[in-house]
Amino acid sequence: MSFPQKVVRAAYGAVSKLLELQLRGVGNEADDDTAAPTDAAAFPQSMGLAVLPVIAATLRAHVEQGGDEPYVKRLWDKARTPTDLVAGETRLYAVGNIARMLRLLTDAAVLEAPSIKLGAAATKKVNREGDAVDCGTLTFAFTPGSAAALSITYTPPAGSGAGSTVLAAGSGDISLIGRTGPGSNKVRAED
Repeated sequence: MSFPQKVVRAAYGAVSKLLELQLRGVGNEADDDTAAPTDAAAFPQSMGLAVLPVIAATLRAHVEQGGDEPYVKRLWDKARTPTDLVAGETRLYAVGNIARMLRLLTDAAVLEAPSIKLGAAATKKVNREGDAVDCGTLTFAFTPGSAAALSITYTPPAGSGAGSTVLAAGSGDISLIGRTGPGSNKVRAED
């Protein structure tokens, strides 16, 4: 026997390690207390996938009864389910916000979120092609008739902690070092 029920509570069982759901028979949306209860219905999830649903009045469970043990075959939310897929698309989305998703299309994989982190300790902004690079400033000064007819001054980029270097008469090397621009406000990576 199988039947849909409303989900009113969800938590991972300390002993079973499965998602256990407290359910009520689908009836009057505002009357969970008097609806037929099903307690601790296990929801075995596919290996490599774990989800903790957002409890909402529209969250439903398809329940199978196997002897004395009810178990949930699938969960769905009648109000929060993506419907804008294109032909051939596979989508993994956050049950708490369906606009946060990984879309596998026939010609691309698209990750849509306001913040994308590459690594558990990701804090460094990722730079992109076309980001500005600040390597400091070379200043040339020419004074005709002086002992140092040409002087070159290198001023490193702001925040580098190094002072200006002046190269007077003679020769020498000045290292042009610097940092890339501000990087992405959306994508961050680990060192």
